[in-house]
Amino acid sequence: MIIRNTIIALSAISLAAGTATAKQPNAILQAIDDALPGTLINDPTVVDWVVYGNNRKPKQVAAPETPGQFAMQLKVAKKGAAKHDMGVNVPIRTGIISGNMITVAFWAKATKADTADGNGVVGVRINEDKAPYDGFGDQDMKIGTDWKLYEAKMRSTMTLGAGQAVVGFQLAGAKQTIEIGQIYVLDMGAS
Repeated sequence: MIIRNTIIALSAISLAAGTATAKQPNAILQAIDDALPGTLINDPTVVDWVVYGNNRKPKQVAAPETPGQFAMQLKVAKKGAAKHDMGVNVPIRTGIISGNMITVAFWAKATKADTADGNGVVGVRINEDKAPYDGFGDQDMKIGTDWKLYEAKMRSTMTLGAGQAVVGFQLAGAKQTIEIGQIYVLDMGAS
């Protein structure tokens, strides 16, 4: 709940503020990092995501209900044989230490889902950005039809160097259209 309230508050603060202890490569990321618990280890201000699998072309759409006011719309043409048959990989800028708690907080909604309850289905994990794509923290999340901030919390079982990991959003669990907005990946440390 603390992360949710802080991220909602980010939409109201000026991101151009300076800071005394810079850990981030620019003032915008530093302001976001300063407002959140833990350490921000991705860049939530860009959509440099890698989309793969059986999708129709992804497109950026407006999402004024979210702090970033943008989202990537992803249409899964058909349910896959495995949920990772279609997905999105979001880069993590820094290294990850085995034993640390990682929180992946992301805005999302399902605009269409061929499921019994009408909710979308998204698998979330952190994995290497190369074969064999070993990873940790696998969690399946139901995504509702209204914008909501979702959180996946996981303990790292791997040590990965800077730029070697991604957050994987696995989308082929259903024929569906999912919109994903800003994504915040936070290293919460060992405790």
